[in-house]
Amino acid sequence: MTNRNFLAAVVLGSSALILALVVTGCRHEDGSASSAGTTPAFLDVNLPPHPAPTAATLAHGKELYDVNCAHCHGEKGNGAGYGAPFLVPAPRDFVAAQYKFRTTASGQLPTDDDIFRTISRGATGTGMPPWQYLLDENDRWALVDYVKSFSPRLAANPERKPMPIAQVSDTSRDTENGRQVYVKMQCAKCHGDDGRGAGPSAATLLDAKGKYINTRDFTMAASYRTGFVEREIVRTMETGMNGTPMPSYSGVISPKDQHDMVAYLMTMASHGGNQRRQNARSMEGVGAPARVITVREHAWKFEPSEIRIKAGEVVQIQFSTTDNGLGAGHGFAIDGFDQQVFMNGAMVGAPLSTTFKIDEPGRYNFYCSTQCSTTDLHPHMHGTLIVD
Repeated sequence: MTNRNFLAAVVLGSSALILALVVTGCRHEDGSASSAGTTPAFLDVNLPPHPAPTAATLAHGKELYDVNCAHCHGEKGNGAGYGAPFLVPAPRDFVAAQYKFRTTASGQLPTDDDIFRTISRGATGTGMPPWQYLLDENDRWALVDYVKSFSPRLAANPERKPMPIAQVSDTSRDTENGRQVYVKMQCAKCHGDDGRGAGPSAATLLDAKGKYINTRDFTMAASYRTGFVEREIVRTMETGMNGTPMPSYSGVISPKDQHDMVAYLMTMASHGGNQRRQNARSMEGVGAPARVITVREHAWKFEPSEIRIKAGEVVQIQFSTTDNGLGAGHGFAIDGFDQQVFMNGAMVGAPLSTTFKIDEPGRYNFYCSTQCSTTDLHPHMHGTLIVD
């Protein structure tokens, strides 16, 4: 087994492990969840003023979209980008405009603020990164305006208002009542008696496009796409998730019952483990780097794709990403040295670094050491290290 294959076996394992990384790779030990360490919950995203859309901002939004978004969501915004077949859940279809994450009532279109929130914070445990770390607020608003143009309904800019989210004045929560509400509302049919998302109906659930849809696993804090906090889960129960079998419970159960059930759901979640499953290894005993080289992933390629160093030079690679891969991030390793020098699990807003030296001149391949190195999703995730 070559070094590279050995690392792939250790880091990647089987496709089941890849899925486990996607689901479990975003947990704090304290139980909060986000796609990067400081990512706020959906409702906590800062909302700067929305500049009035112009032809110039739409053109700028298109430029940003083509570079950063089209490879997943498709040039036409229909969710059919090159990477779409590899992503679970599938990228949003902006033409159909079935938005899951909203503050509007079930079946309604999202507000501009909702789209801005989703672009800004991404979706925990998925390939959708938090663009707030990569694009300034004007760029993100330009993307909102352009994304809306894909949907005739949204392009017409109908009035959309947030719905009131159920609140209770009492801060105490009755988890036993919450359990009884869970039983009464027959949540176990989809989510299972134990909340693991394996209820008797789970295997039959389809989205609006007729594709199989995963059922939320309540035992994993990281499975909560918009944040593992009470009011976020209550918001989801109030709004429902358009385009999925998840209904709205607004007006169906009382606010107290909602909050009690959310408290019960949160008791199911396990909180152990490293949120980002990040790992970085450097060569031992090489000392401080003489040179620092910045490398980033962008559109499933390394930038730069060629690195030139001197034999015996101590070098540090600082690696950042512009997307989150399949929700498990990206990595960097060097053929022949990948048991001594590698990084995996780098995510947006969570870069990694490694330090090494190579004494023997030559050309060495570097590649993504996370799951993307074993699939067709990242055919360009490699580069050349030239040691003079």
